[in-house]
Amino acid sequence: MPPATLDVADPGIRLAPPAPTPAVTSAPEPLPVDGLPSPATLEEFVALAERSHPRLVAARAAIEAARGQAVQVRLYPNPMAAVGSPQIAGPESQWSYFATQDVVTAGKLRLAQQAALRDVQRAEYDLIRARFDVLREVRGSFYALLVAQRRIEIYQLLFDIAKRSYDIGMALAEAGEGTKADVLFWSIERDRAEVQLINGSVFVETGRRQLAAAIGLPRADVGTIQADMFQKLPWFDLKSLQEAIVRSNAKPRAAEAQIARAQWALERSAVEPIPNVNVLGGYQRQVGPAQQQGIVQLMMEVPLFDRNQGNIRSARADIASARADLRTVELDLATQAAQAIAAYRTAQRQADWYEQLILPKARETLQLTQQLYARGEVTFLSLLQAQRILTETELAFVEAQADRWNGAVTIADLLQLEQFPPTSAAPAAVPPPPGGPEAMPPRDPNAVKPPRPEQVAPPVPIPLPPP
Repeated sequence: MPPATLDVADPGIRLAPPAPTPAVTSAPEPLPVDGLPSPATLEEFVALAERSHPRLVAARAAIEAARGQAVQVRLYPNPMAAVGSPQIAGPESQWSYFATQDVVTAGKLRLAQQAALRDVQRAEYDLIRARFDVLREVRGSFYALLVAQRRIEIYQLLFDIAKRSYDIGMALAEAGEGTKADVLFWSIERDRAEVQLINGSVFVETGRRQLAAAIGLPRADVGTIQADMFQKLPWFDLKSLQEAIVRSNAKPRAAEAQIARAQWALERSAVEPIPNVNVLGGYQRQVGPAQQQGIVQLMMEVPLFDRNQGNIRSARADIASARADLRTVELDLATQAAQAIAAYRTAQRQADWYEQLILPKARETLQLTQQLYARGEVTFLSLLQAQRILTETELAFVEAQADRWNGAVTIADLLQLEQFPPTSAAPAAVPPPPGGPEAMPPRDPNAVKPPRPEQVAPPVPIPLPPP
C-alpha cells in the first residue's frame, strides 16, 4: 500500500495515511432529491449512494474534526500580558508591566500531535469502512430486489400453469370425464397461485423502497432494475480468503492506528514529569521619586510527588488492550469469512444442481403429466403433485440464487472489492473444486433450462379434449 502525504493545515504536520480510493478522498455535493433520474443498474445506484448517503458525510466530517484536533494539540501556549500597581496612590506610586510565557519542554507538543495524527489515520480508515458498509447495503438491496423481480416472474409462470390446469379440469368435467371435486381442487390451486403473485408484488415494492433508502435517497424513484441474476461467480479458497481479508480490510488497519496512537500516548506520558518553564519578564516604574527597574522570573514545577506514574501505567495497559483489539478484529473477520464461505458454497452448488438437473426434470414431469391428464390417463392428484413439485423447485432455485448473491455481497464487503460482482481475478478466487458443476453427471442436451428473467417461457400449450 503506497503511502501518501497528508498536510493538516500546518506545514509541520505530515502523516502517511491509508491509500484512499477516489470516492473516499472527494466529498461531492449531494444530489437534490427532486428530479432524480430513475436508476436501473447497480453502478448507477452506487454512484448515487456515494454522493448522497449521510453516513459518508458524517465520516468525512469526522476526518476533518480529527485534523482540527491534530492542529490544535501542536499549537504553542499563548503568552499572558499584565499590568498592575502595588501602590496606586501617593508620591511613591508604582506601575508594573510584565508578560509570562510557558516554555514547553521535552517535545510534548510534537508527541501529542503524533498521537492525534493516529486519530486522523483511524478516521480515514473508518471512512473507507463506512463506504463499504454503504456499498454492502446497496449491493444487498439491489440483488434482493432482483430476486423479488424474478419471484414475480416465477409466480406469474406458475399462475399461468395453475390456470391452465383449471381450464383442463373444467373441460374434462364438462365432457363427463372429471368431477366437480377436481374442478374445486384446481380452483384452489389457481387461487393460491394468484395470492402468491399478489404478495410477490408487495415484496417488489418494499424492495424498491429499501433500495432507495440504501442509497440515502428514500424518495428516489426505483423502477425495474437490470442485472443478470444467473451470472457465474467465482469460488474462493477459505484460508487464502481469510488472509486476503485481513490484508485488505480497513478494520485491522484502524486497529493498528489505535495501537500506534497508544504508543505515542505512552511516550507523551513518559515525558510529562519533565517540567515546563514559566518565564516572566517585565518593567516597573515608580512615579516619584522616579525609579525604573526590570523584572525577570523563572518558575517550574518540581516533580517530587506526582511523576505521572498512574498515567504511564494506564498508557501501557492501553497498548496491550489495543493489540488485543487488533487480534480480536482479525479473529472476527476470519469467523465472518468462514461463515460467508459456508453459505456461499452451499448456495452455489444448490443453484447449479437446480439449474442443471432438478428444474429440467420438474418441468418435463409437469409437461408430461398435463398431457396424460388431458387424455385421462392419470388422476388429477398426479398432476397436482407434479405442479406443486415444480412450484417448490422453482422457488427453491430462486432462494438459492438469493443466498448465492448474499454470500457474494458479504465476501465482497469483507475483501472491500471495488468491482462487483466479483470475478475470477478477485483475491483468493480459485477454480471450482471437484464435485462442482463440471463434475455433474451428463444430462440430456434437450432438457429444458430455467428461463432467464428476460426470457420466461410461457406454459406449454396442451390441447383440450373436445366437449
